[in-house]
Amino acid sequence: MLVYNLYSKFSGEEFKIAIHTFQNEFSFSKIHFLFIAIAFTFVNWGLETLKYYLTVQRVEKISYFRAYRGILYGNAMNLILPASIGELTGRPMVLKEENRAEGSGVAYYVSIVQKVASPFVGLVFFSLAVYFGFLKNEAVALGSFSFPFFQIIVAISLLDFLFWLFLFLKPSIILHLLERIQFLKRIFEKIENALDIKTRLKWQLIGIGSIRFVVFVTQYWFLMFLFFDHFPHFEFYLLCGVYFLAQFVIPSLGFLDLGVRANIVAIVFINFSENIVQLMAVNYLIWIINILIPSLFGFWLMRNNIMDTKEA
Repeated sequence: MLVYNLYSKFSGEEFKIAIHTFQNEFSFSKIHFLFIAIAFTFVNWGLETLKYYLTVQRVEKISYFRAYRGILYGNAMNLILPASIGELTGRPMVLKEENRAEGSGVAYYVSIVQKVASPFVGLVFFSLAVYFGFLKNEAVALGSFSFPFFQIIVAISLLDFLFWLFLFLKPSIILHLLERIQFLKRIFEKIENALDIKTRLKWQLIGIGSIRFVVFVTQYWFLMFLFFDHFPHFEFYLLCGVYFLAQFVIPSLGFLDLGVRANIVAIVFINFSENIVQLMAVNYLIWIINILIPSLFGFWLMRNNIMDTKEA
């Protein structure tokens, strides 16, 4: 599954063009921007680890670095499983076997944090971009109908934010419903107890998730310097936030993900750049730095863990 997933992403013409663009545009005088973007990867996953570490302590006392390993396991599983299922299966692997069901519940709850924080902060970026006149409201054609793209994004973002905020603040409501499944009742009761989190910690998690969204945006913005010699820095920074908002709220299947991103990039940056190839090269590079490399490292750690367990 992993090999097929990687092949589907790297065998397309778009990836070959992106690599060619990188070879043409890259200069060692810009290498420090690449190093900055890589450094932000550690910040990104460090913040995600902090969310998981703070929340999972009610299930099992683990160290921050053990929680980090769980995040990498989740990334690895996410690379082959759809809809963030990998987080539910990978992250609890660092826990004792008897705690993994509750750990899956905590992992899912932590994923909800980003579903609340990202639309909220993304809408702030969107509002600033509209205020400064950086967005052109492109119409998207679906068959014989056309829809204003950014109005759709705002509507979906608001619905997304409100829905996940409700589940984040009141997880017991959905868990009470799941407890009606008799053979799973005991598991969901344990998960409900693990998610009996103080309000103060909940808002700390939202704060961490909000900072993480800004890290995404800043990392993407720094990679722009590798491919563009001259571009409007402030405008691009805000539009990076709008792009990540749109990417976050528009659902896509794994193998279609890069195609969806290409269309979003074209619409968001249309006022300032028609060079979609360079924008997509940034997109591929950030996917490799942020997702692929940590995921492959996670697979390597999982393999070593399994081998050590067999030897023991």
